[in-house]
Amino acid sequence: MKLVLIGSVGVLALGSLALAQEAYTGGAIERRFVEGGRIRLDLSSGDYTVRAGDSDRVRVRWTPGNEARVKDLTKLSVDVHVSGNLATVVTEGPLKHVNFVIEVPARSDVHLRMRAGDVEVSGIEGHKDIRMTAGDLKIAVRRESLARAHASVTFGDLDARALGVSKSGIKRSLDWIGGGTYALDARLGAGDLTLAETR
Repeated sequence: MKLVLIGSVGVLALGSLALAQEAYTGGAIERRFVEGGRIRLDLSSGDYTVRAGDSDRVRVRWTPGNEARVKDLTKLSVDVHVSGNLATVVTEGPLKHVNFVIEVPARSDVHLRMRAGDVEVSGIEGHKDIRMTAGDLKIAVRRESLARAHASVTFGDLDARALGVSKSGIKRSLDWIGGGTYALDARLGAGDLTLAETR
């Protein structure tokens, strides 16, 4: 079920552009979900924080920045669908100046696809498969939990000091083998990719 979500609580459809922008404080949606499942994130371009949250649910929250336009906010769409051990989060619309926080169980596999924007992933133990066309991508990693890691940037900087590597320029990549359980595959077209040590 696809939902157009406007408002700080619940599900509302905004029928008029007359809403004063200061009255719009953002929105939230959550679904019950099992730890150890797969999270598929199909995201429209924007700014996202993906982090560990409660062990029994997926929660998406968003807030507009000061420069967000009401006519854009009326077109914002968020869909969270759960089927067995798979949760799918889809965002659509002009999301410029809207900040998203997506919380998932700490032990989850994450599959993320996005064209452009800024993404930060932290606190999640599981396989990670991430593709972005452009922007900044930061992923917190625990090297002892990784079995293998691949990271690549076509144009930009690759800072993987958590794994002992730092490179800049064109077509930078790394392949790393460890003694852990999980696989990381992160690929960015243009921008900065950072693998940061989990604290």
